[in-house]
Amino acid sequence: MARDTLETLIRLAGSDVDEARRGLQKVLAEEDKIRADIADLEASIAAESELIQRQPELSGNFGIFLVRAKHRREALDAALAEVLPRVEAARDRLAEAFANQKKYEIAKQNRDAAAAEDEKRREGIVLDEMGLNAHRRKND
Repeated sequence: MARDTLETLIRLAGSDVDEARRGLQKVLAEEDKIRADIADLEASIAAESELIQRQPELSGNFGIFLVRAKHRREALDAALAEVLPRVEAARDRLAEAFANQKKYEIAKQNRDAAAAEDEKRREGIVLDEMGLNAHRRKND
């Protein structure tokens, strides 16, 4: 009965680990998307700056572009600041779920080792009794 309970707990803890892993992957994907958007924005600013240097007559709208790019960067920085604590929380949940699963696995190993030791002890008692009986019969 106890063995079945531990195996059930290990399976449940394993599903908790899988769920926490999926949650972490989802939040990491959000972080990666934001970081990619920031990189794209920086590349866009660099490309526009290079274009203005090559063709100064196009600089009329560059100021407006920079203002919009600045606002977009602030929004992306705010989104990144919002997602980073969620990444840490998801990592913490995964670590906790894994620790719980490991705790159950160790308990099962300990229980299995104790059962094996008990079985060895019982076998020893049976063999000792058989030997003692054989010795008594031999001496009688």
